[in-house]
Amino acid sequence: MGVELEYGEVSAVDHKACRIRVRLDDRDGVESYWLHVPQRNTQGTQRRPLMPELNEQVAVLLDADGVGGVYLGGIYSTAEPPPVVDEDTDYVRFSDGTTLTYDRAAHVMALDCVGATTLKCAKNLSVECGEPVSVKAPSATLDVPEVQLNGNLTVSGNVEVGGNVNAGGTVMDGGGNSNHHSH
Repeated sequence: MGVELEYGEVSAVDHKACRIRVRLDDRDGVESYWLHVPQRNTQGTQRRPLMPELNEQVAVLLDADGVGGVYLGGIYSTAEPPPVVDEDTDYVRFSDGTTLTYDRAAHVMALDCVGATTLKCAKNLSVECGEPVSVKAPSATLDVPEVQLNGNLTVSGNVEVGGNVNAGGTVMDGGGNSNHHSH
């Protein structure tokens, strides 16, 4: 039983069963039977990437009868060229505009999410960086019962304290006033 490599456009998607149907170019637009979309892992470790989208150009492998087969992957064309052609860049652009890019030559990873991003773990979280870290936001909240800061703290702005201030050393203001003066 021979197999044939064929091309076409996705005409139907069954997200629940991970299958697609394809309008076949070499068969005058005849629609294939349901074709499985191979997954990298289906037991123990399971992975379910996004399914091909309607009208996406794809390659499929079909049996000689054109009945059974499997989806091989999407293909770029002159009408739909690759979004990035740099040989060192891995790039994902989701249909909502979110992008994930890794440039292995520059050693830079970027996530540009159009919505919220959540990082959640059940154990310790460690962030290490060999260079300064910058966080830019309209505001930030640390909702933790205790914070320990090892190092100097510089504040460019006002400080409001809702509780007591305990100092183990001298407290000085910019004018040279300390907490040990008398009136």
